[in-house]
Amino acid sequence: MKKYLSLFVLLAMVFAFNAVAKAEDGTSSTGTTKPGFRGEELKERRDEFKNQVRENRDAFREKVKTERKTFVDNLKSRRETFKTELKAKKEEWKILKEDKKVEFCGKAKEMVTRRFEVAIGEVTKAHTRLEEVISKLKTNGKDTASAEAALKLSKDKLAEAKTKLADIKKLVPEGENVCKNMTPETFEKIKISAREARDLLKEAREEIHNTIKEIKNLRTEKSASDDANKDEDKNENE
Repeated sequence: MKKYLSLFVLLAMVFAFNAVAKAEDGTSSTGTTKPGFRGEELKERRDEFKNQVRENRDAFREKVKTERKTFVDNLKSRRETFKTELKAKKEEWKILKEDKKVEFCGKAKEMVTRRFEVAIGEVTKAHTRLEEVISKLKTNGKDTASAEAALKLSKDKLAEAKTKLADIKKLVPEGENVCKNMTPETFEKIKISAREARDLLKEAREEIHNTIKEIKNLRTEKSASDDANKDEDKNENE
């Protein structure tokens, strides 16, 4: 009898030990995962994912900021070089033949009434399309602040370009006789204003590209979030 009693006590101790070990592993005596442990694990994974998304977003925006500065600095540098070279052409204007002056006026008019207007139209259409995309993303609860900021900057540059073009139109003389008597100073102003207007349109286009990058980044984040949610659902069902 004592022999069986000792065996019973020994088996009870082994069973209790196994139960404690499983509890420490986050499982019950039936081998199923304890809800509290699984919840903590999922919360940690979710927090890690959010932190990773935040870090990726900050790195992406810092990259866009650096690229923007490089682009603008390059435009400024090339524009200064253009102004330096223009001084020589300004002197040449003084002795330029009248028919060449008339030809210049004709090209200047075509530039502001045709070439620039086409470019402005293309940029404006892009703005409209991007506004629609951003509106949908915003409705879906996405943080579109950076995309909106880039689009606003593009619109501001476009507005500045339009103002610059209006100034050029006032500078270009009407009539051949007036054009023949255009001063070197007016010639220089037209050339510089045209260059500045062109650079402003380039900046407007660049910010359109940056807006698209921001939108793509938001969609990438959404895709990553969806994948993470699927993994969580899978783990919860296991």
